[in-house]
Amino acid sequence: MKSINDTKQKLIDVTRQMIDVNGVDSVSMRDLGKEMNLSRSAVYVYFKNKDDLLAAIVTENFETLKNRLCKSIEEINNPRKLVYEVLYTFYDYGINNQEHCELMFRKQWPKDQYPNLHISAVEVFGLIYKSLEKAYKQKCTISKSPKQLTAMASAFIYGLVELNSTGHLEPEKGLDDPTGLINSFLDLVFV
Repeated sequence: MKSINDTKQKLIDVTRQMIDVNGVDSVSMRDLGKEMNLSRSAVYVYFKNKDDLLAAIVTENFETLKNRLCKSIEEINNPRKLVYEVLYTFYDYGINNQEHCELMFRKQWPKDQYPNLHISAVEVFGLIYKSLEKAYKQKCTISKSPKQLTAMASAFIYGLVELNSTGHLEPEKGLDDPTGLINSFLDLVFV
């Protein structure tokens, strides 16, 4: 059993390397099999198709992001600093893992087919929610529910990651200072 799990994890790791080197669109089950010295059909023993393989990577990505966010939540008590750190951690993850971040959000992964992925994604959203809920309960935010604040913050920070990854950090538009933009966003949310 250990060998099966080891091989499956190795397939994930090699696919992750393929994404890092050549992007998500370069991944093929055939090339993965060649890289691992497996027949193409052997790869399908572990993953039913390319989406199944990519979903396993996305699940790991959400887990990694979740672990980074948890660290911030445990260490910071000041609500504004906490929300800043949560948003900056998300931003930092996104710009340092652009292909993986794009993969995480490029499509809606069906929760009935990929329940673990869905759980991991909801947990990340839940951590952003938790940081904003803390500020809301302390009456530090505008009069929007924590759910609305979380949706706003998630859309903002993912948009900022996208602007960075597509090269739209033009100074003439005021987009060249991501930390300043995060603080400006917080100025809108915090009272």
